[in-house]
Amino acid sequence: MALYFGSSAPLIGQQKSEVVSDTTIKHQLRLQHDNDFFALTDRYYTSGLYLSYTHSLQNGILSENEQLSYTIGQEVFTPSDIITTNVSEQDRPYVGFLGLKVAWSTAKNNHGWEAGLLLGIAGNNSGAGGFQRWYHKVFVVSDPPVWVGEMDNSFHANSYLKYQKEWTLIPNPFSITLAIEPQIAFGTRDQYAQADIIAYFGRRDPLVSSMSYQRIGSTQREIFFSLRTGYRFVGYNALMEGNALGDNSIFLLTPENKVMYAGFDLQHRFEKNEYFVGYRIQSPEAPGNQSHKYIILSYARNF
Repeated sequence: MALYFGSSAPLIGQQKSEVVSDTTIKHQLRLQHDNDFFALTDRYYTSGLYLSYTHSLQNGILSENEQLSYTIGQEVFTPSDIITTNVSEQDRPYVGFLGLKVAWSTAKNNHGWEAGLLLGIAGNNSGAGGFQRWYHKVFVVSDPPVWVGEMDNSFHANSYLKYQKEWTLIPNPFSITLAIEPQIAFGTRDQYAQADIIAYFGRRDPLVSSMSYQRIGSTQREIFFSLRTGYRFVGYNALMEGNALGDNSIFLLTPENKVMYAGFDLQHRFEKNEYFVGYRIQSPEAPGNQSHKYIILSYARNF
């Protein structure tokens, strides 16, 4: 997909002069929690908990605007009926995933690249089942999921490549920016190709230093919201189909190969603090499933 706006070049140049860098900021810690309970559901991708550390590279491989990030995360997936003990009544397998992702990224004023490698384990050893049962007992006034028929343990390795490109249509103080974000994934956990279209509205930095792409090095205030939509073509999903190298799990299913999704985000950077609230909704991921929605909450501290 290609987009062109004849007036984008001078506007991008105009916004670039507004960037204020803080050379003392080289690191960031970020905590993120996804949960569909906040969206009044409890099924499918029901929660995610992620802790990330990012630092800028003084001696980059390709440019001076390079970052390296490390994220440890746990994801929880359940069927829509979390009370039944009959596996035949489930519409997707119980499965958790615990993994470590290492990502390298580089950016210019209005475009960037990100490459990542994910290593992790799916199944009981991920600890997701125990965590969700504890979460329900402590925070949720409902019976905890039964976790009957959980997928077998399996190790996974996955690679990711993402490209980001944006066009500034109207500059700050209330800018309007249009962006595209294609991505591909390949490995034993996920195989897909997807493309996102995103529109940003409000005060924000260019791509190279904006929190919308988790770029660090600027303390300039950002406060904006965004609307996004995307399409994913799924080649393989091991968290439904099992490990491609062999899986003896009780219940597996073949996912839909086309998934559409949309979302709304509100983001704010004030000095060294970054706040993020997001909403996601997506089409059914497997035959017999329903659409799904969840909330994203995140806080980051730069130092």
